[in-house]
Amino acid sequence: MHTQQKTPTPRFCHQLTVIAATIFGAGITATLIQYSKLPAMIPVLQSFTNEQAQFGPKIAIFYLPFIALMLFLLLHYLEMKAAYPVMRKNKAPLSHRQRQNGIMTFCLIKNSILLYFTYSLFNDLTVALGHERILQQWHAYLFLLVLGILFIGGIVRGILLEKKMR
Repeated sequence: MHTQQKTPTPRFCHQLTVIAATIFGAGITATLIQYSKLPAMIPVLQSFTNEQAQFGPKIAIFYLPFIALMLFLLLHYLEMKAAYPVMRKNKAPLSHRQRQNGIMTFCLIKNSILLYFTYSLFNDLTVALGHERILQQWHAYLFLLVLGILFIGGIVRGILLEKKMR
């Protein structure tokens, strides 16, 4: 019986993760620097128009980055788990290329989410400081489109790799 080795994460994923984490860290740092300038109550839920749906304490500026960090860590964990061969009932283990496809899919999705949430943090900080919003409605739709393309692309590529194995 042939044992499979762990599939290494592509260098591109490491580099992309470092870049996204650096940008996220810059967003958190900028928020910490500007935190004392924030009013006691800031808009926490906004519609895509200029209306604020709800106000909350200024500590709420960190809610979204916390959620982004938790999603990033979850997807990073799944990316790491995708590198190892898993025995499946009535099927052969995934090939090296199939596992690498999973790693790349998780890598691209986790970093896209982190970058979008950082962009959203900058928007929240801008609005809380009394400036015009930078996050427009079409930006959210574009982000969802990119996520959908990454997700569906990973699935389709996985299916094609499985058919190629047969």
